[in-house]
Amino acid sequence: MVHELKNREIRLAWLGFVTALLPILTFHTTYLLSAWNGYVPWCVPYWDACTSISATGRNGLAYFIFKGVMIPAITLQVLFWAINHRWLQALGYPRGKAVGWLGALAAAFLLPYVLSLGHAGDAFALARRIGTAGYVGVTGIVQILLGSVLWRSRYPLLQRGGARLLALSGVTLGIAILTLILQSIPAVDYDSIKYAFDWILIVLLNIHGIGVAVLWWRAGLAVTLPRTLNLE
Repeated sequence: MVHELKNREIRLAWLGFVTALLPILTFHTTYLLSAWNGYVPWCVPYWDACTSISATGRNGLAYFIFKGVMIPAITLQVLFWAINHRWLQALGYPRGKAVGWLGALAAAFLLPYVLSLGHAGDAFALARRIGTAGYVGVTGIVQILLGSVLWRSRYPLLQRGGARLLALSGVTLGIAILTLILQSIPAVDYDSIKYAFDWILIVLLNIHGIGVAVLWWRAGLAVTLPRTLNLE
């Protein structure tokens, strides 16, 4: 039996916005909960560098919220980059394949960080360091790759969007390089300011995702359900 269906498109921009905003909302929610319960000080972490992102999800209810939200968020990130992969391929850009597997690799680095959060011991600390460095580094690379492919496309909308994404990636890369320079200067007490840079870098990486979601929305990226459905 073949059942006739009406054409229906499901826009994908909402998925991009959720993927980018979910980590930001999670970090700030767990910070507020941890500060309210006295686990971390009240401050503006982007400026005061009073606490790390990790510290916001180590204790109390914030611990369960952090893990309970961020593990699904990792899955969304894999899907987000898989969609970008298919999108670029549909536009005729073979580099989209690298975008897909690099995005999955970045998400894979984030998983041990989330799972080890709140656990003591050198092995867990090492897992968090590797996870953080791998996630930030690979995400930065795949974001630059995506922006460069879009910038070189033959579509004006994607060219403009790619240029903006590359500019944002340039700012993120510049801040990352600045942190390395500051760490190498003996006169600078980098430990007293490093958490502020961590917050800024993570938020910038997710703002890039918001920019990609805006491009999806403006380009009308969607999946189309089939006109017929075989029910035999």
